[in-house]
Amino acid sequence: MAEPAIDITFRRPAQSHFFDNARGFRQHYLDWPGTNPPIVLLHPKRSNARHWDHMVDALKSPNRVLACDARGHGLSDYPKDGYRVPELGEDVIAFLDGVGVERAFIAGCATGGNLAIWLAATIPDRVAGIAVIDPGMSVPKEMADEVIRQTHEEHNFKDFETAKASMHFQELWPPEVRDHYAAHSFFERPDGRWEWRYAAEPARIIAASLDDDPVWEMAPAVKCPAILVRGATSTVFTEDDMKRLVALIPHARVIDLEHAEHTPAQENPEGMAADIDALVAAAG
Repeated sequence: MAEPAIDITFRRPAQSHFFDNARGFRQHYLDWPGTNPPIVLLHPKRSNARHWDHMVDALKSPNRVLACDARGHGLSDYPKDGYRVPELGEDVIAFLDGVGVERAFIAGCATGGNLAIWLAATIPDRVAGIAVIDPGMSVPKEMADEVIRQTHEEHNFKDFETAKASMHFQELWPPEVRDHYAAHSFFERPDGRWEWRYAAEPARIIAASLDDDPVWEMAPAVKCPAILVRGATSTVFTEDDMKRLVALIPHARVIDLEHAEHTPAQENPEGMAADIDALVAAAG
């Protein structure tokens, strides 16, 4: 059985590519042509580059946009290891090198937000600005445990509709976002069951390691233009976490995005796009 049809015509369609990441895996990415410096988008764990499609379509900036599938996610290869934030950050640097990007804006959601901070602190000369979107910092143990449970018990499903109903944080997504993302986030196995397009064990490694990664300590080294975005009703990135992060990156613009929880680019793609546009314009 083929994947469900995707009946959406985007104003700005993405080009899909693969390349051999120098860190030892074949990587998939989406490319929306435009001007430099590009905007590089980093998806949450257990997600993929299609997380960003509707937000990119709402952007007004003429900049090129790139969104890569992290190792173990989407259409990229699924290596056994390499899933802590510094390792995933090195993958992004190798991605920039591999596609010939010298300098870029970095926008990341959840674990991708952690990576945006890590990259701005690690390769400051190559980062024009960052958008840290509802990052996965100081995730409570019970929440990390729930993610790990989901990877064991909610990773494959009896049919596509059951899989689609399992998607996380979808309560505020417009129907077209839900349908499009679902069509790109599951595949049918030979036994007729449907499975997420991410590797379960690496997702557990990421969930268990977030509190051990050095992102809080690295945040004061962020000197580039920055926006810190929290979904107004997020239960993952709390108001207290935002206050703590603002104290570490005091020059950043702080945004509580309305009609959004933990995945603002899917819950409020137009609002998230406007904030990315503003970051690019201010930095330019």
